[in-house]
Amino acid sequence: MRQQPGPVRGQDGFAAVDALVAVTILSSSLALSLMAAQVGTRASRSAGETRDAELLLRERLEATAGQAGVWSGHDLGLDWRVEANIPDAGPARQAAPCVRTASAKAASGRAYRIATVDICRPEATG
Repeated sequence: MRQQPGPVRGQDGFAAVDALVAVTILSSSLALSLMAAQVGTRASRSAGETRDAELLLRERLEATAGQAGVWSGHDLGLDWRVEANIPDAGPARQAAPCVRTASAKAASGRAYRIATVDICRPEATG
C-alpha cells in the first residue's frame, strides 16, 4: 500500500514559520523601498532649489554688471540681494574694481551665495 503525500512527521509547524519569515522579509523590503523613495524626493527637491538659486543669482549679477549699489527682491520663491561695493573708492569719475555679492534665502531656510570681482563705475549707482 502506498502512502498519501503530506507533511513529514515532526515538521507540522514549519509551514507557518516559513510564511511568517516570508512576510517579514517582504514588509522590510517595502519599508526600505519607501524610505529610499522619500530620500530621493528630498534630494530632487533640494537639487531643483539649488539650480533655481544659481540661475537666479547669476541672472541678477549679469543684470547689474558694471554698477555699484544694492538691489533686492523676491523671485522663484527666493529672497535675493545683490551688493556691489568699491572697497577703495578713488576719484569719483574713475571706474574701479568692485566686489559683487549675490545672495538668496529659500523658504526651506537654505542660503545661497555667489561672489565675484567686477569693474564698476561709481556714478552708476543702482
